[in-house]
Amino acid sequence: MEGRPMTRLGSDPAQAEYARARYPIVGLGAKMALSVVLGSVLLIGAFGYLGTLALEQSTQRTLHERVLLAQTTARHLDSLLAMIEEVLTDHAAQEWWRQPDQLDAALERSYPRLKFFATRVFVINRDAQVVAAYPPITSPLSFDQFASVSAALSGQPFAASRYIRPLDVTGSSTIAVVPIRDADQQVRAALLVTLNLASPNVRAFTHPIGLGETGYVDLVDLGGTILASTRAARIGSSGDHQNFLATQIRAQQQSVAQCHNCHRATELPPQREILAFAPLERAMWGVTVRQSEAEVLAPTHALQTRLIALWLFTVAIGLGLVFLTTRAVIAPVQALTAATRRIAEGDLSTPLQLRGQDEIGVLAQSLDTMRARLQDAIAEIRAWNSELDTRVHEQTSECQAARVEIEQLYVELRHKEHTRRELLHRIITAQEEERKRIARELHDGTSQILIGMVYRLERAAEMIARGKLRASETRALMEQLRELTQMARTEVNYVILNLRPLLLDQLGLIPALRSYAEERCAETGLTWNIRIVGEPRRLAPPIEAALFRTTQEAVNNTVRHARARHIEFRFEYWHDHVRVQISDDGQGFEPARVEFSRNGARGLGLMSMEERMKAIGGEFAIHSAPGAGATITMTAPIEAP
Repeated sequence: MEGRPMTRLGSDPAQAEYARARYPIVGLGAKMALSVVLGSVLLIGAFGYLGTLALEQSTQRTLHERVLLAQTTARHLDSLLAMIEEVLTDHAAQEWWRQPDQLDAALERSYPRLKFFATRVFVINRDAQVVAAYPPITSPLSFDQFASVSAALSGQPFAASRYIRPLDVTGSSTIAVVPIRDADQQVRAALLVTLNLASPNVRAFTHPIGLGETGYVDLVDLGGTILASTRAARIGSSGDHQNFLATQIRAQQQSVAQCHNCHRATELPPQREILAFAPLERAMWGVTVRQSEAEVLAPTHALQTRLIALWLFTVAIGLGLVFLTTRAVIAPVQALTAATRRIAEGDLSTPLQLRGQDEIGVLAQSLDTMRARLQDAIAEIRAWNSELDTRVHEQTSECQAARVEIEQLYVELRHKEHTRRELLHRIITAQEEERKRIARELHDGTSQILIGMVYRLERAAEMIARGKLRASETRALMEQLRELTQMARTEVNYVILNLRPLLLDQLGLIPALRSYAEERCAETGLTWNIRIVGEPRRLAPPIEAALFRTTQEAVNNTVRHARARHIEFRFEYWHDHVRVQISDDGQGFEPARVEFSRNGARGLGLMSMEERMKAIGGEFAIHSAPGAGATITMTAPIEAP
């Protein structure tokens, strides 16, 4: 790379001329004007967005205030109903109600305390029929059409009517009722009052603030009838939006919405209003707060006017500042433009002459520093290019060597994977062979013995049935059965021992291996001995099983392949691990050659032994040479991983 000519921006006059013809040159003044226009547009957009957001927040806050007013009024009415319930419950608990002949006198005594919220007081029986009233009535009266009465007679502590209903003697009324209980706390009657929520004594609305000149508050029942209002003329009339309000009362949901005052006289044009609603908790009633939309949103409209004025003032100030700043910036920038053009043409030796203390001066100083550093960097880059060529060549050689190593590892990995698959196949085959062997042993040994036992038992049963079984024959038959049973037990124990030695679970590793070595080595005349270093102790079951099976495989390999005369077992017990060493004086072999010829049974056996030790977090090693015997060393942790 060293020695290549550097291409400077703008060094080709033809390219520069083509660029000027295709892209017209726009002066800094025009760009500043364009920036001012774009800035103004962005400023207008930002002010518009923030203003809209502020107006929306103001509107939502105002609407939320109306909901809070409705909620506060509803909670006040709930407390009023709670007070009425407390007074009625206290009166219903008096003893005089239990004397039927004293009901009129009892009502007369109770009426002075109840009249501040009640117009009439009744005592009704279980059939909702009036049995006493104060002031007295002249005609029979029944309240069986009121669901609240049915609820109180069913045991509900307090109930208020959901709808205002017409009564024969009192006109349309709203009622409240509590049960009267006898000495056994059984409901025997009910104390009922007709409520006058519009009475000044009740004070259903305590002059709620924030209603302005057009606002008013209504208390409506489930049917939309106005029970009380800050406008007395509306009491008893049916309001609008009955279905909507009934749904909100049943769902116990508050809401706020815009609507037209459809309840106004038809000759007047409809006026938009804000309707806020909150349900009561102690009765199926609700509170509506209604106010003219213009009055409610008057603060928002005033805020909108102030925001527009502030926006116009800010835009005017911004335009003036931009104009003055543009004039002060253009001249120094033009000087910087000429200096940068010289640097682009390759003149790195001429310093910049601007020395101001403002941002333009700082920019000029930074540009001059950059010019000097660029001059030094060009020389440094040339040196680095040469060094880079050398490093690339070295890295290429290292990559090629790494590629060769990776290919070797890949071949070895494929070889190991093939060996693992072959090992798995051999394991499955060994399992099937073991099952066949067990089935054959059970069929040839235990099954035949059991058949003989069944035959002798059938013969004995036949002789007993004929009455020909003598004592000597009985003893002989029992002796035969005992011998057959002992033979069956021996056969079964042999099968169990081959599957898993019981001594391994009962006594541990060394007794189990001692028993296996005695049996296996006795078959071939192989001598053996065991040496123990340290204090023997029980290991975790997975550790003992792995060491036993691995040692068992090592003994089998020695018997089948080593042609050895003697085998030695060495057990070393340490603080956190155990080491097992198996040595023989056989013909030996080359471990590397066996390891890379996995198609043989011996190679697969060594692989299975190694894999079994790795599975418990242990280590496996084998040392051997032709004519020098073989030594297998296994190291395993005391506790299972």
